[in-house]
Amino acid sequence: MLSQRLRSRRKELKLTQEKLAEMVNTKKTTISNYETGYSTPNNEMLSDLADVLKTTSDYLLGRTDDPAPGVPEIATEKTKQDHAKEGSAFFGGADKYTEEELAIADAAARAAVEAYRLGKKKREEK
Repeated sequence: MLSQRLRSRRKELKLTQEKLAEMVNTKKTTISNYETGYSTPNNEMLSDLADVLKTTSDYLLGRTDDPAPGVPEIATEKTKQDHAKEGSAFFGGADKYTEEELAIADAAARAAVEAYRLGKKKREEK
């Protein structure tokens, strides 16, 4: 289950094995081994993969069929105002987007920052 879901999610996000490996600070061969079932990631790597692939370890392990649980609820008009106050950047202004698009953009930005921080922390530990 893990190997199939890992490959499927990677492809959905249009990532190569090389790019995914770079994002989780490992080698392409390691990702290939996970996707063929030759080896399995340890808990820390599983968590990193889930973060980068914008999903959960439960999804990758087959414990749930929802690849993206916890997508923020649709933004409200107040949320749009909060984004403006917090300095969130929107191309053309927040009012150019639907509430759902704002929620998705916010979730994607937060996931990207978390993945970056995780990778940076790993690089600093080496």
